[in-house]
Amino acid sequence: MGGRPLPTAATYLAQVDPAVQDSFTPQQRAEVARLIELAIPKPAPKLIDLRFTIDLLISRYFIVLIVGKDRRRAARNVTVSQLTQWGNWAAAVVLLLGFNLALSMSLFILAYLIKSALGIDLFPGHFRGIGQG
Repeated sequence: MGGRPLPTAATYLAQVDPAVQDSFTPQQRAEVARLIELAIPKPAPKLIDLRFTIDLLISRYFIVLIVGKDRRRAARNVTVSQLTQWGNWAAAVVLLLGFNLALSMSLFILAYLIKSALGIDLFPGHFRGIGQG
């Protein structure tokens, strides 16, 4: 997706006070740049990257759905309660069921419209339309 350019080590080093920059040796500058590059998150390919906003009368909300491989180096050190784990699982199931229902209904409506456009009548005489005897 478009947006602002990703920051680099040079971007951050340029923000250091010039007097401090002049005191760095080339080896120190290279080591600081290496550490900054390690700290900057790297974008990873996503299977699904869906982002959109919803404008309501009183506020604006954004929704982001990203699915991809977990490439983090270490596991999170935050403990997640059993209730939160269950809630996350339930939300994922509801989200998948909703997506499946929306996709299924879209395909069904598309198939019905194609059938109607081609003049195919699956149940002859069952529905004669409004105003027909």
